[in-house]
Amino acid sequence: QVSCRSTEETTSFSFLLLCICPGPVQKMPPSQRRVLIIGGSFAGLCVARDLKNHFLVTIVDAKEFFEYTPGVLRAYVKPKHLDALTFTLYPVIEGRMGCKFIWGEVTELNGADRTATVMPMFAD
Repeated sequence: QVSCRSTEETTSFSFLLLCICPGPVQKMPPSQRRVLIIGGSFAGLCVARDLKNHFLVTIVDAKEFFEYTPGVLRAYVKPKHLDALTFTLYPVIEGRMGCKFIWGEVTELNGADRTATVMPMFAD
């Protein structure tokens, strides 16, 4: 069991922290296995897409939008092109992908306790 603590509320999650705890998670039934992905850019979205059929996936990102940074310079020349370079993460992650999105920051990871502390944006 891993608990995810936020400044708003404390919620209990069972996360597989792939980077910190690569050990097997055979103890939990497949329907309860969870993965916490930090970052909703290219790698985070690809990992979420690949794992969403096997785990309950939660993505935490400090930005509420995706931005294709290499193309931003083109937007200076063609401002209308900016819409093709950015999109809001929430409807894509929760609507199309079927994963959970938290707009916030992971302030602490504890591999031994398998905990993640998440501070949501605009928390008191």
